[in-house]
Amino acid sequence: MKKIILLSAILISVFSIQLSLAAPSLTITKPPVIPNPSWTGPGSPPLPVPPGDPHAEQGQWFVDRGGTIFTNRTHEFYDNVTNFGGGYMSCTAIFGFVSAITYQGGPGTPITAFDIDATIFNDIPALSPWASGNNSHDEQRLYNGLEDQKMEGPLLDVKLAAEFSVDDTLPYFPPAWVPPYTDRQPYIVAKNHDQLAWYCWTDDPEAQQPPGNFHVPTWDFGSIPMGGSANRIMSFAIPTPLPVTDPRYTVITNSYYTGADVLINRTTSLKISDWIEDIYLDTGVPYPDEVDHSSDVSVFHNIPEPGMFAGIALSILAFLRKFMK
Repeated sequence: MKKIILLSAILISVFSIQLSLAAPSLTITKPPVIPNPSWTGPGSPPLPVPPGDPHAEQGQWFVDRGGTIFTNRTHEFYDNVTNFGGGYMSCTAIFGFVSAITYQGGPGTPITAFDIDATIFNDIPALSPWASGNNSHDEQRLYNGLEDQKMEGPLLDVKLAAEFSVDDTLPYFPPAWVPPYTDRQPYIVAKNHDQLAWYCWTDDPEAQQPPGNFHVPTWDFGSIPMGGSANRIMSFAIPTPLPVTDPRYTVITNSYYTGADVLINRTTSLKISDWIEDIYLDTGVPYPDEVDHSSDVSVFHNIPEPGMFAGIALSILAFLRKFMK
């Protein structure tokens, strides 16, 4: 009997420990993100429920490609370098390499399409400080110490937004390419994404301009347990072929021939910090200066409800006691 009770106590302790691990994933609701009001979220419309979330208090918003199903994510996951806020996978926690290239006329000619083999690793915990983040909309997520962030195990309903790409049907292009929008032609067009992520200011008379919309191609990666991973092939086309002289050409071909990582998202990037972004090689520098906000993708997720693991542990204890009577 004593051994069973001891085993149960150990199980409860294990679950409790999982609840208290710091991680390279940060809450992006308000608070702790500032300022509020910010006019950086979708209003109503496009959200079906007035007044929407004009100050992004509920985090990052997405819509399906049919334009009818709206969802939000409360946390952003990062690939910080170990000892700079990252976990044991370091900068490969978000990893992607170019696995296929279509050339207009063979190697050395313009690129018309390519694939990225993308993997997200749940490598919590991180046991070192990270740099604070911000974005092109003047939002900030400050570092307040290791106790600032607590993880509860799995990354739920993970989404990856590719900030260097545009939607294949191009329905939500901005009315003008003015900051915080950046026009990068020729466009890298996403082909097999699941949703679009919100970017820019609320379409409201009181908000700053230009107005935002659901612009950024996003892929679903499902839920990822601690120590686990999830993988997707992300496909892109370049209708106006990418010339050899474009810096993105070098990044794409380098990754294809060497397996180098082209997905980067450090904590200095809050949500989708810039769009349209360049695509970069992740060389393992903690916060590379040449990369805008040290990010070309963003990864979002939810977390389990508070008390979930404790409830499971208590259920195990009750089960064991029942059969020891």
